[in-house]
Amino acid sequence: MTWQATLPVDLGWRNWVFSARTALAAILALAVAFWLELSDPQWATLTVYLLAQPTVGAALAKSAWRTVGTVCGALLGLVLVALFSQAAELLVVATSLTVALSHYFGARLSNYTAYGVMLGGFTALLVAYEGSLDPTQAWAIAIDRSTEILIGIACSAGASLLVMPRYAGDALREAMGATFTGLSTYVAAALRLSTSMALFAGLRRQMVAVVVSFDALRSYTLFEAPEMRVNARRLARTVREFLVVLSIARGLFFRLDGLNQAGAGEVMARLRPILEATAARVEAIAADPKAWSEPARLRRELLAARSELARAADDMEALAGSLPFEPLANGLLVLRRAGDLVHGLAMVVVSEAASLRARRSGVARPAPAPQAASERREALFIATRAGLAVAILSLVWMATTWDEGFTLVAGGAIMLFFAVNQDDPLSAARYFIYGTIAGLAVAYGLMVFVQPHLEGFEALGVMFFLALLPAGLIAGTPGKAWIGIALGGYTIAQVGTSNLFAPDEPAFINSALALLLGLVICLCILAAMPVTSRARRGESWQRAIGAILPAVARGALPARRGAGEIRDTLALLLPRLSLDRQGDEDFLRGTLGTASCAIELGRLTAVRGDPAMPEPVRQRLDQFLPEFAAALEALAQAPGERSKDVARAEALANGARGDLAAQVLEPGSPAARAVLRAGASLRFITDRFYIDRAYWERSRAQE
Repeated sequence: MTWQATLPVDLGWRNWVFSARTALAAILALAVAFWLELSDPQWATLTVYLLAQPTVGAALAKSAWRTVGTVCGALLGLVLVALFSQAAELLVVATSLTVALSHYFGARLSNYTAYGVMLGGFTALLVAYEGSLDPTQAWAIAIDRSTEILIGIACSAGASLLVMPRYAGDALREAMGATFTGLSTYVAAALRLSTSMALFAGLRRQMVAVVVSFDALRSYTLFEAPEMRVNARRLARTVREFLVVLSIARGLFFRLDGLNQAGAGEVMARLRPILEATAARVEAIAADPKAWSEPARLRRELLAARSELARAADDMEALAGSLPFEPLANGLLVLRRAGDLVHGLAMVVVSEAASLRARRSGVARPAPAPQAASERREALFIATRAGLAVAILSLVWMATTWDEGFTLVAGGAIMLFFAVNQDDPLSAARYFIYGTIAGLAVAYGLMVFVQPHLEGFEALGVMFFLALLPAGLIAGTPGKAWIGIALGGYTIAQVGTSNLFAPDEPAFINSALALLLGLVICLCILAAMPVTSRARRGESWQRAIGAILPAVARGALPARRGAGEIRDTLALLLPRLSLDRQGDEDFLRGTLGTASCAIELGRLTAVRGDPAMPEPVRQRLDQFLPEFAAALEALAQAPGERSKDVARAEALANGARGDLAAQVLEPGSPAARAVLRAGASLRFITDRFYIDRAYWERSRAQE
């Protein structure tokens, strides 16, 4: 760990560049707004900080969609003024519905497309409410607001492009290499018998966070370069391969832990050398800074490791019938899963090479995934909450006739952005409030103690640059971005940035109280009306347990396709999970385990057709697989507690494994080897009921 990692903010040189660039963009936006003599230059400066992004792709994506949302929202706001400016109640209803619709479609979309749509609703609110106060000046207000925001957008995007730009494509390549290194370390830990449960769990949490960050970066990169847009499907596949490695490693780690039992001594003696050698090889890859830049050599290394594991698995199979069945099946399962794990790393390399190759013609864009009914319901709830929040804030304004009522409503509407496509919006929203309070305090100090002694815009610019540098450093630090954004944005926006400096402390305090009250009221509404992805997770669970696994067990669905569908669903929900909550942790672990279970069910159906398989065992598997599929379907449809249904499915798997273990076969014969392979798959399946019990017994309340 470096000394910088112990500090509360990132003091790396890239973050200093980001901070200085953002501060300069805000000062430039203020200068342009002054030059054009716009009425509220603070919107230009606030926009710069709301758009602050460390990479060009992210900045361009957010800027482009904010531009579209601003223009369309301003036009829509003018329509609302024209229709309802003389009827305040109807204006509130129409504006609330507009904001609700923007949040509905924002919840159905993703990334900065969603942001642009919601920004359209926010801009419509600004123009409608300000314009209704003086309808004859509505066009001027709309033009001023749009121009101020567009100036902020232009300055922010221009600074990202011109001042030491950092492209998302370059960051993506670095992130791929860093993620692969992290995955290699994680794989090596899973293979080592000395790894503690606490260490392994910590590594897995880190890797989940890295995969989520990578997926966000991928979306920015697609906006930046045409070849990245063409390779969208392959880039998405990279995320899927990351999840493959995560799922296999966890199951392997638990199976190794379960091998410490009576009768496994000789099996462990054979396993230990090959696993240690594989872990050492993977660790060497992780430690080699040149490995990622030489994919051909990297794939050869991983192929060699997998070949050694395959030979060890073949040697383990040769012992079939000469050692106790259970430890031997466990050992074979470990070697097979270790081979799958190394193969997963190799597939990450393959997908990286495919996703970053030069643009080719004729590559079809992936079809959008169909949205479940729960997603539409979730979007409807989010929209209802947003519209209700705007209506409540508007009614407070109307009831109190507060001269800062507009600031109250605008502040609350900003808070609504935290509540879309997030299961826990309160954490980030609280950080934003903390940053806002700090920004207002800094702005007040500058306005009272510093600004009266300055002459000329140059001195004002120096003051802002020095004051904004800390805010930019915080904004560029992962986990603290919203504090820095609010601190920088409100420092420069609230200090009194008008063309004529006229400090008015009572007006400042009145405006600050209105802003904070709007934020807090809206935060309370979000807390009182939580909207989560719980229903979508329930549908994911039901499809995985009640449809995909039964179809794989019956041979109606290829195992890898079924596992891929489960992982794809998890990839969509991954950003919504908070792993400090036990329910989210259980869902993540169980979904990854279920995807691997599909692979083992596929192997079980395949080995059933092995010509060497003894007929009694084949018949037993022919009996087990459809019974197990039916039990899973019943489990998914269970109306109440599911513990009995889980116990039934578990008993079926344990019974089949016990019957296989009771077979007396010639040691090392093809028949004994086939039965051992089936036993290894059944061992994995039965593990799921113990390791992921909370996931399998998922209650109706969790859905």
